[in-house]
Amino acid sequence: MREPPKGGRQHAPWVSIREGIVEHGEAIRTLTEGMESPCATCQTSPCCSHLPLHTFAVTNLIELDHARYLLNFDRIQLGLSASGDWSVYYVYPCRFLHRDNLSCTVHATPEQPRICAQYNPYNCWYKRTLTKTVSDEFLQIDRPRFEYILSQVQFDELRNVTSVPDWATMVEAMRDMTATPPPATTDPPASDPPFEAWREAVLTGIEPRDPVEPMDYGALADPCTGCAAYCCETLVFPQAMPVNISSLDYYRFALGFPGVELGLAEDSWSLVVKTRCRHLEGTRCAIFGAPDRPLICRYFDAWKCTYRINFGLPRPAGFLRLRLEQWQSLTECFRFDQYGKIVEFPALADVRAHAEARWHEALVVEGDRKGD
Repeated sequence: MREPPKGGRQHAPWVSIREGIVEHGEAIRTLTEGMESPCATCQTSPCCSHLPLHTFAVTNLIELDHARYLLNFDRIQLGLSASGDWSVYYVYPCRFLHRDNLSCTVHATPEQPRICAQYNPYNCWYKRTLTKTVSDEFLQIDRPRFEYILSQVQFDELRNVTSVPDWATMVEAMRDMTATPPPATTDPPASDPPFEAWREAVLTGIEPRDPVEPMDYGALADPCTGCAAYCCETLVFPQAMPVNISSLDYYRFALGFPGVELGLAEDSWSLVVKTRCRHLEGTRCAIFGAPDRPLICRYFDAWKCTYRINFGLPRPAGFLRLRLEQWQSLTECFRFDQYGKIVEFPALADVRAHAEARWHEALVVEGDRKGD
C-alpha cells in the first residue's frame, strides 16, 4: 500500500507490532510534510500484516465460547471495538511486504490489488488502532485479556449475556494488565498433501479417486479415527459473494497473505486459513474431555464433518480451493458491465474446468523449463 520508506532502523513484524518498528525520523511539523503520504512514515505497516476475516457479536455463551476457540489457533488475533463488535484477524505479513523496510514490492504495478492502491492513508484505521494494544476505540484481545472478560461476564438461565463491564472499565483494566510475551512465530504449513495430489492430477490428467472401500455402520462409530484432523488445522470464514469488480478484487488482496485460500461452493464463498490449534498433538486433541475444551469442539458432529471432504480430498465435489496462483483464471470466468457490476457469474464446474486448464498449461511450461 505504500512506497519504500527512506532510512531508519529496519525490522520485520514477524512476532509483534512492537518488535516490528521501522523508524523514519522526526515528527511532522509543517503542512507540506503533512501532505506527504502517511504510508511513507508508517512504522509497522499493520494494513499489510493484519487481514480482517470476520466481524461478529457476542450475545450469549456459545458466541463467547467461539471467540475463545478462535484464540487457540496460530496467527489469529481478536479485537473488540467500543461499539461492542468483535473482529478476527489473520496476523502474518502479506507476501508482497518487503521484510526489511516494510514497503510494498508490487506498489504501482498491475499486481497490486486495487483495494491497496485506492486505500486512503490519511485516515488509516489500521495505524490508529492496531499499532497499540489498547486505545479508546479498540482493544486487542489476547488470552489473558479474554480470561479477564470471562471473569466479568454474567449470564441468565438461557446463557444469554446479561452483564459485561462498561467500555471505560475494560480499557482501564487492560491498560493495567502486564503485556504477555507474544507466542512463538509460526509460518503457514509448507505442505498440503490433498492440494498437492490435485496438482499432480491436473498435470497428469489422471482423475483422483477416493481409495476408501465401502464400510458398514459399525465401522463408522468414530469418524475421527484415522483422520488427519483437518478441523484442527483449518479455519473457514464465510464471505459475501462478489457483486462487482471491486468486491471481487478484495479476494486478490486476501490471497496475498500466505496461508490464505479462497473456498468456492455453488452458492457461497469463504476465506480459508491454514493454521493449527495449539491443543493439537499429532492428530488428536490434547484437552479432549477437559473443561476448557471449546463447546464447538465438544459438540461437533463428526458424522456430518465437511472438513474431511473439502480439505482431505484432492478434488472434492461441490467445493473448490483456489490460491493466488489461480487468481487470473478465476477472474477470466466473470463478465462485467461498463460500470464494473458482475453480469455473468460462472458456475462452480466452469470455474474448476477453466482453473484446471490454465493450471495444466502453467505446469507444462514449468516442466519444460526444468527440462531445459
